[in-house]
Amino acid sequence: MAKNHKNKIVMILAVILLVVLIVMSMMIGRYNLSFNDVMSYFFNRATSSTKLILKLRFTRILAVILVGAGLSMAGATFQSIFNNGLASPNILGVATGSSVGAAFAILSGMPIYMVELSAFVMGILTMFLTLIINHFLRNNSGMTLILAGIIIAGLMQSILGSIKYIADPEDQLQSIVYWELGSFMKVDLSSLASVGPVLLVGILFLFFARWRLNVLSLDEASVKTIGINPVLNRNLMIVVATLLTSAAVCLCGVIGWVGLVVPHISRSIVGSDNRISLPLTGVVGSILLLVADTLARSISVNDIPLSIVTGFIGVPIFVFILIRRKTTVV
Repeated sequence: MAKNHKNKIVMILAVILLVVLIVMSMMIGRYNLSFNDVMSYFFNRATSSTKLILKLRFTRILAVILVGAGLSMAGATFQSIFNNGLASPNILGVATGSSVGAAFAILSGMPIYMVELSAFVMGILTMFLTLIINHFLRNNSGMTLILAGIIIAGLMQSILGSIKYIADPEDQLQSIVYWELGSFMKVDLSSLASVGPVLLVGILFLFFARWRLNVLSLDEASVKTIGINPVLNRNLMIVVATLLTSAAVCLCGVIGWVGLVVPHISRSIVGSDNRISLPLTGVVGSILLLVADTLARSISVNDIPLSIVTGFIGVPIFVFILIRRKTTVV
């Protein structure tokens, strides 16, 4: 009972911290605003210039929160299903496949909405290619699926390298590399409206089905005695986590470390029970990515690619967790 009470307090504090950071993020930028300006925006009393700035920031913040929660929960899902603490949202090659789709669209001179659509579609196709290879291998083990993902990721990396090789270095290559490093700079209301619902539905599905992750982390014989089809449920959770990953890459490019590190942060605070740790993972993922994005758009004239910032934040946190546990996370 005491532990449940502690976990509730931790969750409430995390949500409060997220709300505080949202307000602070709306205040901070290349043009700083006051707390009263932010409150005026929410009560529809802001001036026209301030309202425009805050509208752009709030749209970006919503995208950051959804992507942070989606990538973190997808990472936690993969780590639970494969029983591997080093599993990340790109374990099936989805992020690399999405990058191929975006790179091809950039090479073809397509508008930004087509780049996003191409990234999303190619991410989904990459997942299906991985599942097809796993099916032909005729082995239902998680390790075989990981190996299939490595095969497809290697193929997609080669295709991506070929596209970068023939891309115009003055324009197209820079855009492709910037996409690979992730940024919310080009997120607007229309792109958020098209991709946001996919992220939201995926997050809610994992939230309500989080108890299944506890069951799927058991051996197959134990899962069957509970009355759950392990293959069907595992594939369903993989598909949802993949959709979240693909949608996130579609919206803002590839963002590293969030899906790998955040699940470990949550488990180190509340334990490994996914019924408790998965919701906290979503909130902590939003917090970490919001901090990273605020730094990325504030400390330089131009937006710093997010994977650079998340790397500097995620690496020391991950090392600290490893030292604290004094055990391997695999």
